[in-house]
Amino acid sequence: MRRGLISWSREEVPAPVLEARVAKVQDRMRAEGLGAVLVYTSFARPGAVAWLTHFVPYWNEALLLVPQSGATVLLAAFSKRMHGWVTGVSHVGEVQPVSQLGRSAAKLIAERVSAAAPVAALELDALPWPVAEPLSAALGPRLVDATALFASIRQPADETEVRLAQRAVGIAAKALDAVPPGPERASQVLAAIERSARLDGAEEVVPRIAPDLAKGTALLRAEGEMPLGERHALELSVAYKGTWARAARCFAAQEPPSWSKARRWLAEWATQITSVSPPPPPGNIAFWSLEACIGGEPWSVVASAIGPRGTVAAGTLASFSIQLQLADGPWLGAGTVVVGGERPGRLLA
Repeated sequence: MRRGLISWSREEVPAPVLEARVAKVQDRMRAEGLGAVLVYTSFARPGAVAWLTHFVPYWNEALLLVPQSGATVLLAAFSKRMHGWVTGVSHVGEVQPVSQLGRSAAKLIAERVSAAAPVAALELDALPWPVAEPLSAALGPRLVDATALFASIRQPADETEVRLAQRAVGIAAKALDAVPPGPERASQVLAAIERSARLDGAEEVVPRIAPDLAKGTALLRAEGEMPLGERHALELSVAYKGTWARAARCFAAQEPPSWSKARRWLAEWATQITSVSPPPPPGNIAFWSLEACIGGEPWSVVASAIGPRGTVAAGTLASFSIQLQLADGPWLGAGTVVVGGERPGRLLA
């Protein structure tokens, strides 16, 4: 479950912004003749419902019904005592506490959606079976997939989302700055960033650590104590008001001169990440990827070192990760960027 504060700031995320996002979905629904769209949310897949309604579950699951017109309905698998909290942190037309999402959704569709209209579910193949089975039984061939439809309108990001990402970037940077000098154990690093990020308002903090760059560059979720090598790296993903950002930093007892060159290059490269001719790196690129929220998960890979370039829409809010092999060893970096089109994008740093 999430452990940070989940609240709705109407100044940071105005209701008209959420309504405009729902309207984009409904416009596409009408164009394609859909009677409703269903969007599932859980701790692991909060992205789509959070973008539409600002609702992010601490635990459990919910299903959002977006009708062709009118207000949305959130079916929440929470007890009735949670009703006040759900309505206080989200912008939906109606909240219904239910025990069985799939059956309740099928019943609601029968009551409110034309019997001839198709109903589309985001990431249909990934719906939990207790949710999907009653819907499939009730709707049959009327139940179709909405993944491509949603992805086509999810990006580019609006300025509200970009500002939230900028705030999340600031939380991550401050947390990385809080790492004590010369740590010997992973717990010293993780405790410092957790404390900083939580006190700064992060909803979620997901650190991964490469404890010794001399032995490997794999970023690991710490499941116990780890000794740290002379050079190590930390990647930090932070959620704020339903929006995620990522940053990474390498640490060393004595920082190699090549690291400052890598940082300067990265700041330029990040704004031209999908360019045909990005600036040449100070070493060899071992790996890079660009991830954006286009569905239920906070991030999905939209471009990478082994994939196509130039296919990401201008204005897409994305997180990048990169590994360079420098003359004096490996170096890892990550950050958050607004992808550019004909012009360079914006690095949120």
